[in-house]
This record gives sequence, C-alpha cells and structure tokens, in this order.
Amino acid sequence: MDRGPLPLRVHAAIEPLIGLVLILSSWIFGFSDANDAQVLCIVLGVIVIMSGAMTDWRVSLARVIPLKVHFMTDLLVAAVLIVAPFILGYTGNGAATRFTIIAGVLEGIAALSTRWDPAEAEPDRVHTRSRSTTPGGHQL
Repeated sequence: MDRGPLPLRVHAAIEPLIGLVLILSSWIFGFSDANDAQVLCIVLGVIVIMSGAMTDWRVSLARVIPLKVHFMTDLLVAAVLIVAPFILGYTGNGAATRFTIIAGVLEGIAALSTRWDPAEAEPDRVHTRSRSTTPGGHQL
C-alpha cells in the first residue's frame, strides 16, 4: 500500500482543493439543476476536506484518522462517485454523470498512487544537540 509515486505531502496538499472542487462542481460544470448530483458532490467534498483535516499526518488539524482509514475513505469516495449516476438516476444529465465518473476515477487514481508511508506523515522534529557531560556530570 505504501509504494505509490505520489508523496503523501502532495496528496495532503491537494486534498482540500479536491474537496473544494467537489463542493463547487455543480456550479462550475453546469449541473446545479441535478439536485441529487449536486447534494452528493457537496457532501463528498465536505467528507474529503474533513478526512484530510483529521488524518494522522503532519498538516492535519486533529490527528484522529489513521492513514489506512484515510486511504479506505478515499477509495470509498471514488467508488461512490463512479456508481452514483446509476444508483441515484441522474444519468440523463451528461454533465453531472461525466463529472462524477471522471472525479471518481481521478480520486481512485490519487488514492492508489499515493505513497502511504507513515514516516512521511510524522511532523518535522526539531533536532536539538544534547549537551555532552563529563563522567562527573559537568557540562563541557
């Protein structure tokens, strides 16, 4: 799972943008008349932003969600986006159908191509040099 070419920090950086595009997609891509697709994209956009903000990586607001759970959430969002037009019945709206399927495929590719390395998720540590002492406990 942790061997993709996309660094975790890049995934973390683009996550809020993906969420924002999902939230605004119905107005950007002209399917605001497809209520089911619009609500779905807004809800999934909020989920993407919240999961990114709560994942256990260096740029999160609250380190609550483990990386593997975030990975699974990304895959679930991708799957929902891909199958939603058929389940929710908005295949008659080409813009909504195209957007959700393409966004789902791209979300899945992003999740599968990310290097989910826990070492990359650790915040940068400030390295301090320890003071050397003599055998008698005196500082040098």
